[in-house]
Amino acid sequence: MKINKDFPFCEDGSMKYLKVTQKDYCCVGACLEMILKRHGITDYDQERIAYELGLIVPPHLASNFRYARTGKKPSAGYGTQIQEPQYSIGHFFKKHNLHFAQKYYYITSIKEAEKFLNRNSKQDILIIAHCGTLYGSPDADWGHAVLLDHINGDQVTIQENSSKKDREIIALSQLLCAIETHGQENGAGFYLIKKI
Repeated sequence: MKINKDFPFCEDGSMKYLKVTQKDYCCVGACLEMILKRHGITDYDQERIAYELGLIVPPHLASNFRYARTGKKPSAGYGTQIQEPQYSIGHFFKKHNLHFAQKYYYITSIKEAEKFLNRNSKQDILIIAHCGTLYGSPDADWGHAVLLDHINGDQVTIQENSSKKDREIIALSQLLCAIETHGQENGAGFYLIKKI
């Protein structure tokens, strides 16, 4: 797939992102790797990014990672801890002198979310939500990161990083329910990322 270098979308107007399939617990890292690649930055892989965003994995899986912390399962679940200031996305950008700014939005109103997503649909938006609620899988009781591809009315197309999914179309109401289920205290919401 060829990327238009003047504007980081595919030439045919489809997906903004070249998919990066996540390693276990690295969904946020995979999403940020896709965003950075979209802007021509290829120096960071998902595992390194995730580690710098506070990656914590179960002790029995630590040997599967080059970089990882182990410990008690955090309230947000295993994975990154971007809701903590020292592991925030903005902190990662500043530490590596990457010219991006990140702003967090916790929106649960359909009207406000639709306005926000339409207004910012050409930007990079990382979304953290409850995986089980997002996909109707009660057993998937953890947070998950995806990217906004686009919005069309009340239908949101997201770019997945899972090996089992690709681009998914979901109702905006379902997305907001998944955000609310995971909770603001666990970092759920919209992360608007802009080049500065």
